[in-house]
This record gives sequence, C-alpha cells and structure tokens, in this order.
Amino acid sequence: MSGDLESSLLKSQPSSPSSSSQASFSSSSSSLDDLEYARLCQDDKVESFRIETLEVEDDIYLDDTFVATRPLPPWLRYPKSLALALIPSFLHPVDPDATPRPLHPSAWLDGLRGLAAFFVVCHHWSLCTLTGEVRRGFMSDDTPLFLQIPILRLALSGLSNVCVFFVISGYALSYKPLKLIQQKKSAEFAVAAASSAFRRYIRLFLPTMITSLAVAGLAYFKLFELEPFPGPSVTMFRPPALDNVWDQVVGWWGHFSILSDPMAKNLDRGRGFPYQPQLWTIPVEFDGSLIVFLAHVAFHRVRPSVRIFFLVCLLIYNLHSGYWQFFLFLSGLLLAALRFYGDDEDADYESNGYGWETLPHLSSPSYWRREGLRGFNAPISLIKSSKTYGISKKTLQIASFIGALWLLSFPEGSGSVAQTPGYRNLSWLTPARYGEGDGLWIPIAAVWLVFTIDQSQFIQQLFTGRVIQYLGRISYAIYLVHNCLIWLWGYHCVQFFSVITGTPLEANLSTSWGFVVFLSTCLYLPGVVCVADFVQRYVDVNAVKFAAWFEGKLIEKTK
Repeated sequence: MSGDLESSLLKSQPSSPSSSSQASFSSSSSSLDDLEYARLCQDDKVESFRIETLEVEDDIYLDDTFVATRPLPPWLRYPKSLALALIPSFLHPVDPDATPRPLHPSAWLDGLRGLAAFFVVCHHWSLCTLTGEVRRGFMSDDTPLFLQIPILRLALSGLSNVCVFFVISGYALSYKPLKLIQQKKSAEFAVAAASSAFRRYIRLFLPTMITSLAVAGLAYFKLFELEPFPGPSVTMFRPPALDNVWDQVVGWWGHFSILSDPMAKNLDRGRGFPYQPQLWTIPVEFDGSLIVFLAHVAFHRVRPSVRIFFLVCLLIYNLHSGYWQFFLFLSGLLLAALRFYGDDEDADYESNGYGWETLPHLSSPSYWRREGLRGFNAPISLIKSSKTYGISKKTLQIASFIGALWLLSFPEGSGSVAQTPGYRNLSWLTPARYGEGDGLWIPIAAVWLVFTIDQSQFIQQLFTGRVIQYLGRISYAIYLVHNCLIWLWGYHCVQFFSVITGTPLEANLSTSWGFVVFLSTCLYLPGVVCVADFVQRYVDVNAVKFAAWFEGKLIEKTK
C-alpha cells in the first residue's frame, strides 16, 4: 500500500519543475509579444489552446529556482501601456531571439501597395505646397523641372498609384481562391468566397467611418481653421464645422451614408466627400471587389484556359466602355489566373487517372509541351542551361520594368501631353473618347507593371525589404489619415519654416520656397507615418478582427 502511494506521488511530481515553469513563462511571453499582430483564429480549438498558453502556472515548488515576475502595479502598468500605444511600433522593444516570420510568396504585393500609398501621400502634399507647373510633362515648356522627369514624377503622381492599387487589389483578392481552385478544394473555395464577400464591406468602411468621424469631431473644435497659403495647384477641402454637436454628427452621417451606400450605381459617389476627399476610391474598391468575387464564382468550374479567355473578353469590354476601374480589378484577377495557369493544366492531367488514354484538350499547355513541342524540348533545355540565358532574361525583365514605369509616368490632367516629347506620339494614337489618354495608357501601364514584377523574382526583391513591408502593413491607415494631417500638421510646418527662413508664404518655383517645402516635408511625412501606425494597430487591425468575429457569430455551425 505504501509502495503504491509512493509510486503515485513520484508520478504526479514533475521531473524538472524549474524547466517546466521557465518554459511556461517563455511561451506566455512570446505569445504576448505576438498577440498584437496575430490573426483572428477561426478554429475554436486553436483559440482555446492560445488562451491557455497565456495563463501562468500558480504552483511553485520549493525546489524551483525560478520565480515568475509579478505584474506591475496599476499606477505603473497603465502609463506604460499608454506610452507603448503612442510610440510607433517600429520603436517598440524587440526580442533579439525571436525568429522573423517567413515572407509569403506574394509579399511583394504588400510592398508595392505600401510604396504606392506613400507616393499618394506625396502627391497630395505636393498639390498643397507646389505650383501646378510640377504636373506638366517634362520638356513641355521652356521651364523643365526635375520633378517632371519620367519615372521620378511617379513619387508625385496620384492616378498612376491609384491604378496600381486597384490591380493589386484584384490580384490579392484572387490569390487564395484561385489556389483553392487549383487544388480542387471546392468546399474550401465556397467558404473562402462567401467569407470574403461578407466581410469586405466591414473591412473597407468601418475604418473609414471611424477616421472620418474623428475628422468631423476635430473640425467641430475648430482645428482646421488655419488659412492655406496662396499659390499651390490645389487647396484641400476644409472639413465643415457646424454650430452644435448634433448638427455636426448629422451632417457627417449624411455625407458618409452616400459614400458607403452599397447599392449605389454611381462609381463617383465618393467624390467631394468633405471630411476626407481622398476616400473617393473606397466605393470604387468595394464595387471592384464585388466584381472580382462574382467572377470567382462564375468561372471557378470552367477549365483554366476558358477562364482566361472570358477574362480577356471582359477586359476588352471594360476598357472599350471606359470602365477603367473594373478593367484594373479584373486585370489583377487575370494576372493571378496566369500565375496558376500551367499548374492547373498539369493537375488536370495528373488527376484524371487515365494518363495518355484520355483525349487531351487542344488548348492545354501540357499537351503542347508533351506532344506538339516534344521535338523542341532539347533545344529549349540547352538554351536555358546556357550562361547567357539568365543574363538575357534579367535584362528583358529590367527593360520591361523600366518601360512600364515610363508609361506609368504619362502626364495626367495637365493638358500638356501633346507638347511632351515621347508621350505626344501616344496622344496621336489615343481614341477621342479617352481625351488626352491618361484614362487609357495609365491603366495599361499599371497592369504591365504588376505583370512584370509578378514574373520576375529578381525585381520582387525590391519590394520585400523591411521598410517597404512596413509601409505595406500600414498602407490603408496612411491613406486614411494623411489628408487631414495636411491641415493639422503640414500647413503649420510650412508656416514655421517660412518664418524661420524669411521666405514669403506663397507657393512658387523659387529655390527658397523649395527649401521651405523640403524642410516641411521632413516633418510632415514622419508625422503621417506615426499617426498611421497608431491607426493601423488600434483601428485597422481591430476592424479586421471584428469582421471575422461578427461573421463567426452569424454563420451556421456545421459538424
């Protein structure tokens, strides 16, 4: 009896309580570090396991040499939390032993999106601080400017970067559904398509609602009353300030309800939104997303070659009809479909179970590779194995990349295309219904650019660096907050440096004014990044989590 009791006590006592407690503490601390940016888990079992790992063991054995740290008192804990909330995430302490997360194969899309968002900020800032001559084409008049040079001018271009936005959205929204289609996971595809469509409205408009309401509140307290200086090409809308709080909220809701109307047919319903004028793209983003979701469902059962054929037909129709927004979204879908095209056909052949006894589709690239091009396999392999093949391939990719950037630099809205060397030839080829041609050539260039980057792992490395990936993470928040900060922060910076340098407060082409704008930019852009970092952590991320949580509460549970 005593022997049984002794053996049971030995079994119940852990072999190394010190290591067990240390492992528990390290696990809990690492989970706490990752909790902020963790995705909302949809599996109840995984969620319960995650919660359990955050709990610290209460039992401490007498021979345990490790003692868990006690929590800070409230009078120290809350100021520390407030400080961490206000300090940008890139200044937070980092665990040196933490292993960096591996990048997703499409991580370059996030980097490209972040860079485009940053350039949109620079575009709106230049409209408010520089004269309209900057928007003209390079060498279109007798006073060429450095910022007008093709490719360099993309840092101050608005439409070009917005078009890149839309292509990236179509590609990113299609990557997972097309991958599930390729893997023949119809049930998972149906769940993913339904979930994306359900959560899209919340994902786009909940952060928009919160930030625009905050702008309306700031306007009520007269924080946008600073008079803009004369001379810039555009003066940003001043958010309206009404007499009382109720009128302010009702006025904001009247404008926001038009902006966020999911049933409206007008693609330009976001134009003139007085609280954040740049949000005209959000309704377009929502409508384009629905078009992409509809295309996913409509074409998910057809063969990959048929899917691509119908997508090309839709692209031609939209571009011919002037629906350049839908052309861009569907182009992103087409590029994602091309990404999986060869693998789809190979999977079709391997999964039929009959081998060569089955009649292959004449459109199948697998058929032409195995039969029609069988005699060319040896020469092609010889070419690919040569030393000059890799160099020639990279040279062609770089040339395509530069060509896409050059076409993307098409002068927009300046009325100077016909006088700009290089682009005047394109204006002669532009159909009359496209005006100067910026609504034709810039969308084509955006698709060309994303296609080139997608086909070149060498160029993708430009968009996978830490800084570029960080901009991609806060890209939506940057887009939401940068315009109001022109009033709250940017104009004050310009006035300050104008007084310090003794430069008259008027936008012009002088060197002294350019120096004032440069110094102001060095303060304005970091301010935008810091505010966007806060909004991304506490508004954007929580909007994504709320959309997933809300869907999880409403969906029908299946066994």
